[in-house]
Amino acid sequence: MPTLTRLGIAGAGSLLLIGSLLTSAPSALAETGVVDPSPSATSSTSPVPAPTTAAPSPAPQQPAASPIPSGQPPVVTQPAPSPTDGLTEDPTLTEQNRARNHSMGSTIAANEPAAAPKSSSRLFSMMAVSQPPGVQGLDVSGWQQMNASTWAQVWANGGRFAYVKATEATDYVSSQFTEQYNDSYNAGLAHGAYHFATPNTSSGAAQATWFLNHGGQGTSDGRTMPPLLDIEYNPYGATCYGLSAAAMVSWIRDFSNTVQARTGRLPAIYSTTNWWIQCTGNSSAFSANPLFIARYPDNISSGAGTLPAGWSSYTIWQYANSGIFPGDQDVFNGSMTDLQTYALGSSLARTVNNPTVYLISDSGKYPISSEVLLGALSPLGQVAYVSQGYLDSFSTGQVAGRIIRGPDGAIYFYDAGIKLPIATCDLVEAYGGACNPAGYVQLSAGQVARFSTGPALTSLMNSRGGPLYYMQGGQRHEVLDAASQTAAGISVPYNTLSATALVTYPFGTPIVRDGVYATQAGTGGGVVLSGGKAMPVDPDTAAATGLTAMAVGSLQAGSIAALPAGSAFSGVMQTSGGTTISVAASDGAHPWAAGVGGAAFRPVTVPSAFLSSWPSKPAVQVGSAVKSNTSATVYLVMQNDIRPIASWDAFLALNGGAAPAISVVSPAVIAALPKGPVALTSGTLVRNETSATVYLVNGVTNKIPFGSFDPPNAAGFTQFTYTTDDRLAGYPTSGTLLNYGVLCGTQKYVSAGGSIHAVGTSLAAQYPFTYVQLDSFLCRLVTKGIDATPFIRTPDGTIYYLDGGKKHAISSMARFNELSAGQPFLNVTPGFASGIPSGAAT
Repeated sequence: MPTLTRLGIAGAGSLLLIGSLLTSAPSALAETGVVDPSPSATSSTSPVPAPTTAAPSPAPQQPAASPIPSGQPPVVTQPAPSPTDGLTEDPTLTEQNRARNHSMGSTIAANEPAAAPKSSSRLFSMMAVSQPPGVQGLDVSGWQQMNASTWAQVWANGGRFAYVKATEATDYVSSQFTEQYNDSYNAGLAHGAYHFATPNTSSGAAQATWFLNHGGQGTSDGRTMPPLLDIEYNPYGATCYGLSAAAMVSWIRDFSNTVQARTGRLPAIYSTTNWWIQCTGNSSAFSANPLFIARYPDNISSGAGTLPAGWSSYTIWQYANSGIFPGDQDVFNGSMTDLQTYALGSSLARTVNNPTVYLISDSGKYPISSEVLLGALSPLGQVAYVSQGYLDSFSTGQVAGRIIRGPDGAIYFYDAGIKLPIATCDLVEAYGGACNPAGYVQLSAGQVARFSTGPALTSLMNSRGGPLYYMQGGQRHEVLDAASQTAAGISVPYNTLSATALVTYPFGTPIVRDGVYATQAGTGGGVVLSGGKAMPVDPDTAAATGLTAMAVGSLQAGSIAALPAGSAFSGVMQTSGGTTISVAASDGAHPWAAGVGGAAFRPVTVPSAFLSSWPSKPAVQVGSAVKSNTSATVYLVMQNDIRPIASWDAFLALNGGAAPAISVVSPAVIAALPKGPVALTSGTLVRNETSATVYLVNGVTNKIPFGSFDPPNAAGFTQFTYTTDDRLAGYPTSGTLLNYGVLCGTQKYVSAGGSIHAVGTSLAAQYPFTYVQLDSFLCRLVTKGIDATPFIRTPDGTIYYLDGGKKHAISSMARFNELSAGQPFLNVTPGFASGIPSGAAT
């Protein structure tokens, strides 16, 4: 890359080219004052980096006497020659080969003839090279002898960045690197280091490590551009260093990964499109790395030309090998803010002492209010720590939102590394923005380009597997289901983005429909939507009533909160204008009349179609069994209350021994009903620990005392147990002792032989007992034997004929057969017989 001596005429050349000079003291990048991100770091207004890893070149040696082997660099090293007039020209490629010191682009002229200078006249070359739009800069190597005053002139001529050669292969370090690197910084420029690659001499990792250990690592000065890999034509032989395209891609990846692992930054890549196509197969694998493209056109307006695969734009363009600056002429593709971002490594910045993070752009700084938005802005870089003075140099704009605008006027919604174009201002407003500067964050072209372009934004958006939202008025309106969307007349397609894309937007009234159940996301409960209100349903009620399986969709808590709240839904409901109260249970909907079980429900009103979601079941009545899904306790419905049943045996006894049907209702229904005493096992004989009195448990009605075990045993009640004082006390005590006469409803029975026997009206006078009323539960349980006849037999074998309210002993079996005419007798206890007065024998 022949470079002309420039120092003496730099000022004149700049006047010819740009008409004026920037003669003020360095500012802009020099005032970034970026500080080390460690908590102990302090800000500095003019830090002077001093790379400690850059080493001087080896001592001068004579050029190798033998020719340089084809495709292989020489083994000797050579520093740059001494300056003659402050700067030196790049020597020929042959001389650079011997010195093992190649400048960036040194091989291009030999391999791309169109890139060679058109004139050897210094002044003509400088005048012929106009400057493309962007931020101007340069790159230099050890062949340029420069000092502080040279760099001050570069600044004055408009130079704002410089890449400085640091290393080559794994055995060369530029003797000029430290001075060039520090002086460029002190002059106010952003600076960076580059490495000239020789992929055939060692691995990419080895060369990256050598580079990083000798100046390529950079410093935390806030103006260090990413490390740069200079990979171009082999100066010693085979164009692609003898590597296949796949091997070359692997080598570059090895270098890039090593740099990223050490610095946290992907290195920029310098090359030409022609070399890249030949030697990498035009690989698109490095699109994330900044591109430093080399192309020297006859006319600057023709631009950087076709770029290598994977890159849609370049970061820096080396457009000439001579011009107003020493070394090569470069231009950064973007604004001064973009260059600051490139050097800083981020558009997101904060100070050490203030946690507020700002998005920095040409138009100012925008506070970022949440971690979610900070994450969504990650394509703009990690958070950098800067001085307060740097932040103060930007005017403060509104709090950053999800709406950004490019310099071409295009407005986008951004999320998860992509930007979605917004077609209309109405849609901008739907997402909380506006088509005026207060309604968006103005970004530079470079910043906008960091987001991949996605599909056009619509008013509908969801996350993968998450809710669908309709955006309107800067609020997110959750869509319950497709039927709700259709009913609302919303037919646009939707975008699918990340789960956090809309979390910073407030909830608006959701898009729902009437007469359905919706779950609440993240809970087991939900809401019944009826009459424009949301009736809350707790998880237990939802499970008990089967609502969980009937849900048509799910709503976020914020969406539910945006709806008018209705009364809590417990499963008790009636239709509009209806009078029948129904209670939803596990098996269906049961009518439940007021008063039954002490019920005084306050039903909610629902559409008839919603009630019809449950199968219609028989009404709840006295004797029905109910329970909640949160307790094992089964309750027996009584006329004025419900009674907890003491045990499964007790439940079976109350159900006449048959398998019981239990309706599972919500806990709220059970809680709303008055509770009676615990239902003991019907038909059992019980006592407590503190009293000797034994009672017959009469269903759920009362307890009947008795003076002897004979009467209950005669009726078949033989099971005896103890119970607690409080449970026994819960049963009223019958005022009549149990004897051998009982009533089931109005029917009289007498107890004999372990069962009860119906007493016909004509025989009532023959069994002169006091009849004790048994309740319906006990009557279902007790065994019913043959109907009573006028004949009884005592254990001693005597058979009696009952007549005229008295018992008459029968003298013989012949007489019995005569009197009974085939009717049987009842075997009774002596006590039973003694309860009937005796008459004359027959």
